[in-house]
Amino acid sequence: MSGKVLSMLAAGAVTATAALAGAPVASAESAIASACTDTPVTSGAVFNQPVGGDPAALVRELCGLVRRAPAASRIQLAHFVMSGAAGTGFADELISAHRRGVDVQVILDGDTRGAGVAGRLSAELGTDTSAGSWVHVCTGPPSGGTAACIGDKGQHNKFYLFSRTGDVSDVVVQSSANLTDLNSSTYWNNLVVLPGNKRLFAAYSGYFADLAAERKNLDYYRVTTTGGPGGSVRAHFFPRAGTDAGTDPIVDYLGKVSCRGGTTIRVGMSEWDTYRIAIPEKLRSLAAQGCTVRIVYGIMDEEVKSLLLAEPRIELRTLGDGGALPGRVHSKYLLVEGSFDGDRDARWVFTGSHNYNETSLRRNDETLLRLNDRRVYRQYVDNFERMRAVAPLATAS
Repeated sequence: MSGKVLSMLAAGAVTATAALAGAPVASAESAIASACTDTPVTSGAVFNQPVGGDPAALVRELCGLVRRAPAASRIQLAHFVMSGAAGTGFADELISAHRRGVDVQVILDGDTRGAGVAGRLSAELGTDTSAGSWVHVCTGPPSGGTAACIGDKGQHNKFYLFSRTGDVSDVVVQSSANLTDLNSSTYWNNLVVLPGNKRLFAAYSGYFADLAAERKNLDYYRVTTTGGPGGSVRAHFFPRAGTDAGTDPIVDYLGKVSCRGGTTIRVGMSEWDTYRIAIPEKLRSLAAQGCTVRIVYGIMDEEVKSLLLAEPRIELRTLGDGGALPGRVHSKYLLVEGSFDGDRDARWVFTGSHNYNETSLRRNDETLLRLNDRRVYRQYVDNFERMRAVAPLATAS
């Protein structure tokens, strides 16, 4: 990706960040030192930080991973929307990889906002899924709009698989970000890089194959648990059928939390709806039992907001405006520190593309990833506290 493209992404956010802080406005080039990251591929998290950080950190990390993929390797990615300078620039990196002998396979939602980038990629990679490189756009309603490959609403995944990049193999990258200009300027997002876990890589690859084949199934739900360099990893692949909270894995996980000894729950979540009211109900109950509960949200149904505000021991903050800084939280993560499932010193990260709404659970193609890597956990806590520091307290409407 060219430095010019990345400068376009960052210029507005850099200027606004400096103005917010009352500091001199730095150039976009100084905010983004190079077009792509050029560091060894290791496990860990990367965050877009629109205030006081790099708002295009994720696209730079992904660009670097693509550039380091050698000839005869394979890149697979399932994505929702790729548009604007961010999407076009990243598409050009994929095209460059294809031209140097990398197999590049791309699955996209049918969202019309991504039609330009989808066409650009299709013209270069083709659409024959039996070939080495290809693009597949999930089929949707004749009227257009979003389209899932397995579910019936949207292909909302944001993950990347590298058979090899740099000096490591079997690399899984799970992200919360769309490749759009807003996501690379004013949105708070995250990704986690997990190399060398063959079983996890195989699980994602199997899901990717089912997406490409459009194996329609509203009860597709698959779960894979495996050890990794930093501990246990579990991947959940959606959609999942059901009619109540008994089939909501987030409610199930919160049910394993104990507040004895002091437990802290942090949630950085883009979207919440009333259909999954059992999640805020459980958070409210845990706060009443003595857990520390802190939430930064983007979009939230009023019933959910009222329920959470009614518990004074819950700290509720909002980052909901993508048009101005401090921006909008677009991450989808839950952090648990303390007593969890019998472990009194647990450190868990739950992240992915999965919002706390009905479509993420029942209708979309989505992924939820659970990790207990302590170093990664600390990275997420640091990101949460940076969001919390600039997010105003929520108030009743």
